[in-house]
Amino acid sequence: MYQLFNPDFSISDIERFTELSIRRGIPLSSLIAADPKDRRIVAGAALLGEVGKNPSTESLLDALRDFLSGPGDWLKASPEELLDAAKAEGFVEEQGGAANIRLEPRPDVTAARLLDDLEAARVILEERRARMKETLQKKNREANAPKRPSGNPEEDVRFMKLALEEARRAGEAGEIPVGAVVVEDGRVLGKAGNETLRTGDPTAHAEVLALRRAASAAGNHRLTQTTLYVTLEPCPMCAGAISEARCARIVYGAGDPRRGALAGAFRLFDIPGVNHRPVIEGGVLGEEGEALMRDFFARRRKEKTQS
Repeated sequence: MYQLFNPDFSISDIERFTELSIRRGIPLSSLIAADPKDRRIVAGAALLGEVGKNPSTESLLDALRDFLSGPGDWLKASPEELLDAAKAEGFVEEQGGAANIRLEPRPDVTAARLLDDLEAARVILEERRARMKETLQKKNREANAPKRPSGNPEEDVRFMKLALEEARRAGEAGEIPVGAVVVEDGRVLGKAGNETLRTGDPTAHAEVLALRRAASAAGNHRLTQTTLYVTLEPCPMCAGAISEARCARIVYGAGDPRRGALAGAFRLFDIPGVNHRPVIEGGVLGEEGEALMRDFFARRRKEKTQS
């Protein structure tokens, strides 16, 4: 059947090519079988590069090869197949080893514009995939999450008082007064106050030590049914340790707007990729925790002034 030749190539053609690029790995023959009009779209896009008006057939095939490793890298085809498609659409006429390019793209239709549109489409696609992945991860976390211990206000106060006792002992020993207690089913598995100065260990925060002792008592590094009580909002290191231990619940006293990793400086457990999502409650006996910290640093400043 006679087909009217149309040398025009427009922005809408670029947009269609960009839509097709989502189908990564599709053979050109399958693309054309699904919609014969797309042969024109692909052939036209392939000729937008710097091929000139009358290149040799060999040079044109090299340009088509570059296209398949660049804008057309999503397409499964050979340079020869692209050339055949371009000839079938009337965009190319071969005459004695030379090619006459008959495509007439509009002034705003260029290879650079094609690349920009493809890059924008890929960014959108990656963002969409990331959102889908996060949604699936969230569903997976919810489906596989262990039963969480329920909060009991009276128990929370009782165990936070134990944590405050650990914090006071640490303060009396010259440590920053922070204490932590790990509890499972009403039973204390581990408790500790800060020991960084006494041990010379920068990781010897109250939470880390309490987790170590709890894991030793439980015989398991996963503490999935536990609640961790701590007098001060955990720092990034301690929040990371809590995540590794898989504590089901975190109850803290005073907030820490400068270094807190739960609600202060940032929220570790809201970051995509951090798969653990504990229940977090703050402010339990928070004034007592703040008072310990305030009095400790006031004494330290006074001692420095007097020395």
